[in-house]
Amino acid sequence: MFDALPVTDRGALGIAALIYGAAFTYGLISILVRKRYSHASTFALLCGGFAIQTLGLNIRGLEVRGCPLGNFFEISQFICWSIVLLYFIVGPVFRLRLLGFFTAALATCISGISLLIPAWDQSYPPGIFGGNPWIELHAALAIFSYGVFAIVALVSVMFLIQQHGLKTKQFKGIYQFLPSVQQLDTMGKRLLVTGEICLSAALAFGAVFWVNNSELVPVFKLAMTCLVWLGYLIVIILQVQGKLVTKRHAIASILLFIFALLSLWPVQSASAANHPSAAQSSDPAE
Repeated sequence: MFDALPVTDRGALGIAALIYGAAFTYGLISILVRKRYSHASTFALLCGGFAIQTLGLNIRGLEVRGCPLGNFFEISQFICWSIVLLYFIVGPVFRLRLLGFFTAALATCISGISLLIPAWDQSYPPGIFGGNPWIELHAALAIFSYGVFAIVALVSVMFLIQQHGLKTKQFKGIYQFLPSVQQLDTMGKRLLVTGEICLSAALAFGAVFWVNNSELVPVFKLAMTCLVWLGYLIVIILQVQGKLVTKRHAIASILLFIFALLSLWPVQSASAANHPSAAQSSDPAE
């Protein structure tokens, strides 16, 4: 289907990263130099980058005969893709100004860094999910939930910046384009619950396979994923109880996302060590 295209999967993903970078650069110049922000231009650039990144992931998916989540490079790209997709979904609903700008910044970092580190893109045998729909669904949902948590982290950063502006009575520059702290706080809380639901569903679908194939699942991998799930659950409970609100809630959301990202590296390494030949039903996605 894509054989006639004059671009490779990495080529398409590289072009997408450049477009994301252009969206971020344009937004930065607009805010700092032109003193105004064009949502439409940023949105258009993100649409272009997303379309080309989707093409690149589809080409890679055909090559590996499954959802491209077999190494750290593919996982990073899928998280980046999920972040932009979620922006398209939640952006019009919450109408948060500058969310596109911050989304472009994070997408540029994640996509660009993964492309600059060749060691992340290790080869593996095609069909690593062994045609098991439960494992493939589990993997996709788990990584998608990380995309939700990434948006939560972005909203939390925006919240902290706006809160700082209010405390120091700064109302110009980037502060004038940011949404109110009330909007940001509400969106962050709702998305946090959404991400936890997605990760819970991912673990539930994975359990269907794990119950009968526990020897194929690295204990460390499962423990780290459950630790991330537990961390977000604790934050939600403390927030409901009123013990973790506003600034503390935002900081906790940012730190948890950083931990979730950092946990992917040892988890992926543990999976590779336990299944050096990419066993048929092993799942490297979490």
